[in-house]
Amino acid sequence: MTPVNVSKAEGGFTIIETSVALVLMMIVSVGLAPLFVYATRYNSAAAIRAGALAIAQIKLEQLRATSFDSCVSSTETLSVGDPTTGLQTYTVEMTVVNTTTTLKDVTLVVTPHVRSTTGGQYGGTSG
Repeated sequence: MTPVNVSKAEGGFTIIETSVALVLMMIVSVGLAPLFVYATRYNSAAAIRAGALAIAQIKLEQLRATSFDSCVSSTETLSVGDPTTGLQTYTVEMTVVNTTTTLKDVTLVVTPHVRSTTGGQYGGTSG
């Protein structure tokens, strides 16, 4: 029988190569973390804007259904959403100005209130 030559070179990674790869992955992940925070905030703001648009559309449809003489200025607070996950509250300000006897100028402003992640109100700057 002839002896078989076994190579001493093994096909694994050294601890230095593994450490360098982990450091590079950490640098990349730390650089990408702010992008995830920005995306989360932007998506939350888009949901709040969509809710405000829905509230404005509902109020305008209600205004169309009322008679001409009963269209008056008003301010009210409305909440929409699922009570278990937290309601989003909006202030709706409708200003009606009599331009002529047959024409009224209507301005509708829907302002969202900022909410916390638990659904309660707080005085922050982002939704």
